[in-house]
Parts: sequence; C-alpha cells; structure tokens
Amino acid sequence: MTEEMTTEQLREIAYQEILELFENDRAAAGQWMSSSVRGLGNHPPISLMGTKAGIGKVRRLVGQMEHGVFP
Repeated sequence: MTEEMTTEQLREIAYQEILELFENDRAAAGQWMSSSVRGLGNHPPISLMGTKAGIGKVRRLVGQMEHGVFP
C-alpha cells in the first residue's frame, strides 16, 4: 500500500526539480520562482506552491521545460 505524499513532500520534490532545471543556480531558480510565468497563467511559480494542484502545475511545466517544450 502506498501512502499519498504530503504537500510538503511534493513541494520539496518540486524545489529539487527546479534547482536541477537551473543547474543548481539558486539565484536563477529563485528569480524564476518569483517571476510571472506565461505557462502558469502569468503567475509566479511560488504563488502556486501552497497546494498539491498548484505544485503539480509547476512540476508539469518544469518537466516540459526540461524537454524543450515551452508553452
């Protein structure tokens, strides 16, 4: 039986994925997190990190960006 991940666990995974996307450049990752992002409806990613649904949106976008897909 698998346990559902908590919001905090998902948030931590998302932060790690974002850092990987920005090659561990914390300043660049932080700037992206606080900037309006078109692929997120012009919301900054940090504003979506409070819910599982929001974290999912950010993670999907990061995954797309890793594969060169920019919505």
